[in-house]
Amino acid sequence: MSVEGADRVMRKLSQLPDRIKKNVDASIRQSGNELVRTSKVLIPVGGDVHGDGHERDKITATQNPDGSVLVDFGPKSKVIEGERGPRPFVNPALSVLRKKHKARARRAVNKAVKELFNG
Repeated sequence: MSVEGADRVMRKLSQLPDRIKKNVDASIRQSGNELVRTSKVLIPVGGDVHGDGHERDKITATQNPDGSVLVDFGPKSKVIEGERGPRPFVNPALSVLRKKHKARARRAVNKAVKELFNG
């Protein structure tokens, strides 16, 4: 028994991982940049650690070759109070954007599948 068009479907399915990686990498890059922007808004202005007044400029994002994004929150992201104190702007930025990042990645996967099968 043979299925008509199975070879076409299998060819398309073999292309799916590359398309998903491309779309998800773009969404991760966008989410990393959004996390940097949000952190720059939430960082406390007073009490500059190094005395140079540029704490917002020290928050950066780096795109890694595997598609992930490394966000460096700068010296103010260290634990400030006690041994395990709060991180006053890192944790709120992460929690505010967590749901949005997940939805963006899910949309990227759906978009890749739709592009592949709808032309």
